[in-house]
Amino acid sequence: MLNRADWGVALAATLLAFAGWALRSEVPVLERLDRATLDLQMQARGVLKPGSEHPVVLVAIDDRSLQQLGGAAPHRAQYATLIERLQQAGAKAVALDVLMVDPSRGNSEHDTLLAERVRAANAVGMKVGLPFALPGQKAPGLATGDPPLALLNHAAARVQGGAEGLKRLPLVPQGLVAPLPLLLEAAPLSGHVTAARGVEGALRFDLPLLPWKDEWFPSMALRLAGESLGLDWAQAEARLGESVQWGPLQVPLDELSRQWVNYYGPAGTIATHAFIDVLEGRLAPGSLKGAVVIVGEAALGTGDTFATPFDSGLPGMERLATVTDNLLTGRVLKRGSPVPELVAMVLVPLLAVWLLVRLPARQAALALLLVLLGGLLLAQVRFQWQHVFYSLAYPVLAGGLAVLGGALLRSHRERLRKEEAVHRLRASEERYALAARGASDGLWDWDRLGGQVYFSERWWALMGLEPRAGADMQAFGGPLDANGRAAFQAALQEHLDGRSQQLHHTLQFRQGEQERALLVRGMAQRDEAGQVTRVAGSLTDLSETLKLQRQLVHDALHDRLTGLANRNLFIEHLDQLPQQPLGVVLIGLDGFRQLNETEGTQVGDAVLREVARRLQMRAGASTVLRPTVARLGPDLFGLAFVAPLEADGADAARSPQMLRSLLDDPLTLPGKAIKVEATVGWAHRSQGLTGTDELLAAAEMALALAKSGNQRGGVRAYDPADQLLQTTRRWLKENIDAALAAGNQFRMYYQPLIRLSDRKLLGFEALIRWHHPERGFIMPGDFIPFAEESGQVVPLGAWTLREVARQLTAWNALGFDGEIAVNLSSRQFVEGDLEADARAALALLGEGISPKRIKLEVTESMAMANPHETAAMLQGLHAMGFKISIDDFGTGYSSLAYLHQFPFDTLKIDRSFVMRLHQGRDAQEIVRTIVGLTSALGKQALAEGVEEERQAQLLHELGVQIGQGWLFGKAMPEEQARAMFVGA
Repeated sequence: MLNRADWGVALAATLLAFAGWALRSEVPVLERLDRATLDLQMQARGVLKPGSEHPVVLVAIDDRSLQQLGGAAPHRAQYATLIERLQQAGAKAVALDVLMVDPSRGNSEHDTLLAERVRAANAVGMKVGLPFALPGQKAPGLATGDPPLALLNHAAARVQGGAEGLKRLPLVPQGLVAPLPLLLEAAPLSGHVTAARGVEGALRFDLPLLPWKDEWFPSMALRLAGESLGLDWAQAEARLGESVQWGPLQVPLDELSRQWVNYYGPAGTIATHAFIDVLEGRLAPGSLKGAVVIVGEAALGTGDTFATPFDSGLPGMERLATVTDNLLTGRVLKRGSPVPELVAMVLVPLLAVWLLVRLPARQAALALLLVLLGGLLLAQVRFQWQHVFYSLAYPVLAGGLAVLGGALLRSHRERLRKEEAVHRLRASEERYALAARGASDGLWDWDRLGGQVYFSERWWALMGLEPRAGADMQAFGGPLDANGRAAFQAALQEHLDGRSQQLHHTLQFRQGEQERALLVRGMAQRDEAGQVTRVAGSLTDLSETLKLQRQLVHDALHDRLTGLANRNLFIEHLDQLPQQPLGVVLIGLDGFRQLNETEGTQVGDAVLREVARRLQMRAGASTVLRPTVARLGPDLFGLAFVAPLEADGADAARSPQMLRSLLDDPLTLPGKAIKVEATVGWAHRSQGLTGTDELLAAAEMALALAKSGNQRGGVRAYDPADQLLQTTRRWLKENIDAALAAGNQFRMYYQPLIRLSDRKLLGFEALIRWHHPERGFIMPGDFIPFAEESGQVVPLGAWTLREVARQLTAWNALGFDGEIAVNLSSRQFVEGDLEADARAALALLGEGISPKRIKLEVTESMAMANPHETAAMLQGLHAMGFKISIDDFGTGYSSLAYLHQFPFDTLKIDRSFVMRLHQGRDAQEIVRTIVGLTSALGKQALAEGVEEERQAQLLHELGVQIGQGWLFGKAMPEEQARAMFVGA
């Protein structure tokens, strides 16, 4: 049953909802809420197809029509032509949704022509309607006099309730905007197109009748619908606030004489044709036959638009067409009786409160939701099939308020019950607090004179023994083994003898699967003679403390995730095998970081645990592998094996390979299987490695080299040569940096570039050499690849550019007028600042020296590795004035689709083609093709690697302009290169 508070919540919710319902037409926010539910009903229903028995069609003056009409609105002669086209197409009636108030500018004959066409159309049975407006707001120049006589012919003859209805109209006209009298007199039908917007700017209803000067004028939609049905306007009868009855046409009106609009869908739902298509006769035959045609503006920025449940900007002519179709199809919306709404506002809150009292909160909410959904479903069915709508927002609001109030009331009651329960619990806790504290330890009391011992219930529970009468001090040894009992007796005797001030001894034993540790504490009471008369004490459980201590020790030497030994414990175990033929195998998971990022850390942890499990199983079953498996890093595992290496450099069991094969099969994880790749590196004491640290470091080097090279996913053994290689790499890195800092060790050598036609020197290609102060001359092949790998090629390339600029400036003063080519590295494009390096080189050029005399060479494969970024960078360099050369052309994978993006000046034909020139026609044809390509693009072709005269001659015959190679000169120091042009 409901108590007074529950009834109060229900009543308050009902009164609040009823107040909103009663004031909804006066308060904009409440009216918006009411209209929103109607919008939702239309949206839930979906798009409706317009009627087909009496079709309504739109002719839109759209953007395309305006464009083809020269950008101006149609003049009235064009409207006259349009009416003629519509008449020929068989239209039943036409409404021009355009207020033609003023005469045509510059040509009054257009108005006369339009009037004649209207009369001619009427003569053959096609009625043409012209709209007028009855604005609800005053405006300067607005006509306020009596309506024209021609307009009075369209006034309603029979209107009941005029005086009372006038008071309740949502819009009272303040003036008249009528068509040009010449046109109005010719039009057989006319109606107003005035509408009243709601608070949110939407047109929810049409106004079938509006008054002016004691006359009631119909809407254009009403006149069009009647004309389509062939009805006589004189027979129409209107009852304001009820309906308009016009033969078979029955128009329901609400208490404010409004006709509610049933919108069908977004703009374009009603069939639409472009004005220009109709004007020029481009419509399919029969597309307008028997249709009511509405002509209006739809171009962007012209005509009125209105918000609907489906569209934020429905053109005004389509709104007029929708209202007309509502009338023709009988789909005008009707507001239902308020009785169901009022009943729902009373019953729904009562039901909500009753459910909250009788049922759990979730069940009550679900039940109420089902009831509301049922009611909404019934309302929606009636809306869709009978076109009746109700104000649904306020019954739902009443239910929501009741649920909120009921929930607050229920929460208050629950809080009171909890406070009472807490109060009772606190009192109970206070009563038993002392007993609980006393019972945390087991108590014992030994009356030595009486020979009796008292043990508390907690003592028996801690010892894991069943209480028994007559137990003595021997009960302490019940769960202990012989050694444990002897140790306790010794500690007890020591205290009885006075050799310790307090009995303090820990009992350790196993209780089932659990290891227990109990601390026995006691104090002896002595008589005057010093004899012990009584000993009492306690028994404290230290099991969890001991477990924690052991866990801390374990964690210090093990990996928490996998339970494997960590690096410290692994090294400790290796140190215990000083004389054994010991090998260390390291397994590194490949791509583990990416796996964590893509699959998540939970999957990554599961992978590590599964790998650890496989390694432990194999180590436990092997006679060669040591049982200790260690996790040495985030994705690194280590094992040891004891076996000598055979002649092929591996142990007989092939332990590294065998461990690698453990990951051949996918790892089975909960819900999925994941394939994990691994790389293995290993080392053995027989490889000259003595100490444990040295052995582990060698295995780590082997693993790192395998991952960085082409052995990722494979097995690599430590090779003493690797150590030498690493030493060499460190030497190179340190000495290249030192050479760059010194500034005098790197030098440029120059190889001539020769014009094949007359063997004239055109320039040089600059090639770097290294003169080390200790190791002497170092060839490029010994340090350039490492510089590429380490990134030191970037500062080296910047130095080369500056050196070439300085050399060109010096040679220019000696009369050299050629160019110098310099190679660029791919890393200069992605690291450092190549443009800044190029600008620094330009700054070193002497006055009057063109940047075009420096040619920057990039290899074909480098250019195509990242064509978009490379092209952008090369275009920037070319814009600075540098020439660009594509080196080793023909050996890469150029795409002609990209080649044109590179601003190159020269294509260098690779030496491999030059060497094969006299071995067959294939190489010759390739060279011929490259030459043809450069000629077509207006570029130069340069052949490198020319070593024989016959090669030079054949290349010249094939069209190659420039040659480079030992035939003309090797790379030479600056002084030798200078001799080729000074004094020549």
